[in-house]
Amino acid sequence: MARLARGKIRYERYEEFLQMMTAALLCAVVGEEEVFLVLAVVAMQRLRAYEQLVEPTTHAGMYPTHNFMEVIGGFDFRELFRFEKPDFILLLEVQELPAELEIHRGGFGTSRVPMEIALGLTLWRLACPTTLLRDRLFWGIGEAMICEIFNLTITAIYERWGHLVGQLQHEAILPKIDIFCAAIEGRGAPLDRCWAFIDGTIRAISRPRVMQRLWYNGWKRKHALKYQAVDTPDGIIRQLWGPMLGRRHDVALVGESGLLQYLEQWFNDAAGTPYYIYGDPAYQLSPWLQTPFKGVLTQDQQNFNSDMSACRVTVEWGFGKIMALWPYVDYAKKQHVALSAYGLGKQYSVAGLLTNCHSCLYGNSTSKFFGVRPPTLRSYLAGEG
Repeated sequence: MARLARGKIRYERYEEFLQMMTAALLCAVVGEEEVFLVLAVVAMQRLRAYEQLVEPTTHAGMYPTHNFMEVIGGFDFRELFRFEKPDFILLLEVQELPAELEIHRGGFGTSRVPMEIALGLTLWRLACPTTLLRDRLFWGIGEAMICEIFNLTITAIYERWGHLVGQLQHEAILPKIDIFCAAIEGRGAPLDRCWAFIDGTIRAISRPRVMQRLWYNGWKRKHALKYQAVDTPDGIIRQLWGPMLGRRHDVALVGESGLLQYLEQWFNDAAGTPYYIYGDPAYQLSPWLQTPFKGVLTQDQQNFNSDMSACRVTVEWGFGKIMALWPYVDYAKKQHVALSAYGLGKQYSVAGLLTNCHSCLYGNSTSKFFGVRPPTLRSYLAGEG
């Protein structure tokens, strides 16, 4: 993390503590003792979090203690694992994962790894596509064991929470859909019932040994997998469907995912008027999926396309945040089709899920652009946000 960014975060956190302590002292002056005690406790918690963030790293080698929560400093912890220490503990708590991972070693018994270590190692690998040798030197765990821990943790997270990105959660979206529509219209969009944006993305993979034509994308000129995302104005990726072969068109992803049928079933108001999402010209027009005007355009149609494009670009920010937080899933040399033990699709889905968790805790560019706050982490994982 750059020194300027560290200094900015340091200033913001200390400013929060000073503001809270000032409010507590003012309450003490006017005789509000109960409010003073509450604010003072909160202020001391902010101070402790600030001190924890700025303390230096004392780590000289992870093995054999594995006590990375204590020896890594606050800024370094956030850069290595993408979450601050209190939020890492919260993430570990709310994800409801097993306390330990059991790794069966054939005739050599069973190894048990605490979930704290497993989640930390998984975030570490996703945040930086480093070599297994460096992983072993840092964690003090053998390369084969690191791979097994990583794969089992990805699977555990996907099996428990994969539905949050695998399919639209209408129970969480419908109560907020009018807020989403108003936020998009408030940014100059001419559509008043548009609540989200859809797009596809191409993720490069290592060149397969066999059937290379299946994976080759002639437009990008590389072997790839394709994914489809639906993003709302709060910056949450509501669907991250895939993967599909790199040679397939975005329209094929819409058809295979069953998205239009799901929208037709759930996304209408009481009078039957549809709420719709908006995509680029590659998609086909439907009552639940709007697209730009095509062909020879009038000035009004050009203005419509320009205004909607200025809002639709936010879906690209969602893909960009996944790549910025978890470069592992964008590193083609690590993406081996049919060789990854638990599938590249699970890895990318978990990366999208963790990106949503990060947005719940720290916000994102899309939510700031539209002025819609993301849900809390607990409400998102509970399917309420």
